[in-house]
Amino acid sequence: MRKPESKKNQRYVNIFNDMGADWEAIVNMHDTEKEAEFIANIMPKRGIILDLCCGTGRHSIALSKRGWTVVGMDLSKSLLALAKPRMKRARIEFPLVRADMRFFPFRDNLFNGVVNMFTSFGYLPSESEDALSLLEINRTMRGRGKFLLDLANRDHIVTTFREREWADFEPFYLLEKRSLDLKSSKLASQWTLIHKNTCRIDSIQHTVRLFTVTRIEQLLNEAGFEVKEVYGGYDKQEFLIQASRMIVLAEKLA
Repeated sequence: MRKPESKKNQRYVNIFNDMGADWEAIVNMHDTEKEAEFIANIMPKRGIILDLCCGTGRHSIALSKRGWTVVGMDLSKSLLALAKPRMKRARIEFPLVRADMRFFPFRDNLFNGVVNMFTSFGYLPSESEDALSLLEINRTMRGRGKFLLDLANRDHIVTTFREREWADFEPFYLLEKRSLDLKSSKLASQWTLIHKNTCRIDSIQHTVRLFTVTRIEQLLNEAGFEVKEVYGGYDKQEFLIQASRMIVLAEKLA
């Protein structure tokens, strides 16, 4: 098994690792139960499901409550630390594994399915490393296993692009300043967090690679998957060019 690269090549994780509880406040604004119900309706319940980039474990917990056998994996130490009390409060237990998505610490043909939610794919330093993570998913998945990949739709971001936006979360205000590089297909963001109680200001920068449905299907095909469905949202709506989400259901080729 390949060994992870040095820390300087893992800088993509810093936004999530450094934000910790602030990131939890952001994801708590999402309808986790609706997203989990969507997963449950299209993914196989049998066997073991990997929640890849599980973060604070919100989807893993919701699926475990439904009787699924789940393993959560993330590179962020701080987010995994937040997942543990969430599991305890929910009276749910499942394995949490800290690992790099380019180098899975799992044997071949282990999982019946893999889910990767909320645009956590595309932060690796290069597209070739994104492709490497897809190969690891394929390697550890059983034949005809299902892979659910939830991404922001590049075409929607391009057509609705706004350079600045404000958001109000319970513990802080967030100002997001963005730049969009169409040539490299990257969205760079600078987040300024103004904490309400202390007036402390934090600044965080991150960059995510964006994909068209054509490009992501090509990458999946090259990694040994066949795209079965593409959805435009968590109500299983049809994927259209203006859809904000691009949720891809792929199957490992036998």
